[in-house]
Amino acid sequence: MPANGSPYIVNLTHAAAGTGRQDSAEPENTLPETSLEELPEMMQRAAQRAGWTTLMPVQARAIPYILAGRDLMVQARTGSGKTGAFVLPILRRMDRQRAACQALVLTPTRELALQVAREAAMLAEGSGVNVAAVYGGVAYGPQIEAFHQGAHLTVGTPGRVLDHLLKRTLTLDHLSILVFDEADRMLSMGFYPDMLEIRRHLPAGRRNGYMFSATYPAFVRGLAAEFLHKPEFLNLSGGTLHVTDVEHVYYETPSMDKDRCLMRIIEIENPASALIFCNTKDKVNYVATVLQRFGYDADQMTADLSQVSREKVLDRLRNGKVRFLVATDLAGRGIDIPTLTHVFLYDFPEDPESYIHRAGRTGRAGGGGTAVSLVSLAEMAEMTRAMNNLRIDIVCRPTPTGEDVQRVVSERATALLEAKLRARDRLQVERMRRLMPLARSLGESDDELALIAMLLDDFYQQEMHAPPPMPGADKGESARPSGRSRGGARRSTRHRRGA
Repeated sequence: MPANGSPYIVNLTHAAAGTGRQDSAEPENTLPETSLEELPEMMQRAAQRAGWTTLMPVQARAIPYILAGRDLMVQARTGSGKTGAFVLPILRRMDRQRAACQALVLTPTRELALQVAREAAMLAEGSGVNVAAVYGGVAYGPQIEAFHQGAHLTVGTPGRVLDHLLKRTLTLDHLSILVFDEADRMLSMGFYPDMLEIRRHLPAGRRNGYMFSATYPAFVRGLAAEFLHKPEFLNLSGGTLHVTDVEHVYYETPSMDKDRCLMRIIEIENPASALIFCNTKDKVNYVATVLQRFGYDADQMTADLSQVSREKVLDRLRNGKVRFLVATDLAGRGIDIPTLTHVFLYDFPEDPESYIHRAGRTGRAGGGGTAVSLVSLAEMAEMTRAMNNLRIDIVCRPTPTGEDVQRVVSERATALLEAKLRARDRLQVERMRRLMPLARSLGESDDELALIAMLLDDFYQQEMHAPPPMPGADKGESARPSGRSRGGARRSTRHRRGA
């Protein structure tokens, strides 16, 4: 382990010629990759059931470390075979005679939990290892029955796993392996508080921890230190190592639809705080107005503001009283806010130096950050030239659709609601049951369904995009309808944002 406590970096870059592999920055005690023929017989049989004729790179490189019981952080793209990379060695390490949860895989969505559980069940068929899928939105009965039958491997979402832990229908007393799948998404969706609660139920003894993620921004690396023991790092993303202070990404967005695209990207990225740069003050005013009308707490800053007014706006951003600040380059000069997680470039800057200035507003003081550019077709050539001149590797992400946002918002809202339900005492649950018949009846027609959607929207906006305190709230009074103190509400919201 390096003296600074950072994870080892194992850089696995496939040579352009296609025949060899260039490895660099590996730890001295690196393990050689394995092949399908070298695996234990039971693992070979599992691979044969899945129709594998060879191991994928992430499997060949990660399996030796997991079999050796060494904690690991793996960077690999979606579709790289990472599920098999941790499921196969988990099957090998399970004690089939002990009918208890020995391995727990946490995923950000119920869809991914089902996918991983199905693949694990297929690989485990005939091995004596039982697999349970645990996620919200369905009845508890079948999941409890799976535990009673002795599930060795549990795959689930944090909220429902925590529900079972609190109900004592699931215990982790014999847990030896903990896996975080798509760790970056789990935090951006706000599961971090639930994972801290799950950590309280982990056994005190030594266990192994593994993280699999497409990217490793700073907040994910910070989480690793809380759950993993001296993790080593494997990078299998074609040589692009996303553990730098600032991650550079862009979305292709139609020029006439940038405002809607920005809101969809914000919902997906879910930044704790962000600067949004525009090229003109008129655009700043437009973007800030759109964000405010949609329900985000946003403010603006242009050269028209006096220095005193600018300082007041920046103080609100520093103190967490405003989440988004829309500004021009002139207004943004000299801004230094260490907690800023994202910078959005609504308009791509006219010169490369401005890009460096804008992107440099995040990733301050050793923290991580993300610079997100919204690039229209007309701006694409300019962005390509700028990135080539600056020698910056910028990653293109697919622009989220309305369906993408609906799915993510539904997952977050469910997680938040489940957390609130867990916090209720018996009397509150008894009081709540008065409205169960009404809740059932409201879902019987589209008109009545709109009432439920309205309530869910208000709840989601309050929890995820709560407005800043009104003037005069600095003396401890909160302008929020809920009556919570400003400090408590803000801290809770920031934790749920996770990133």
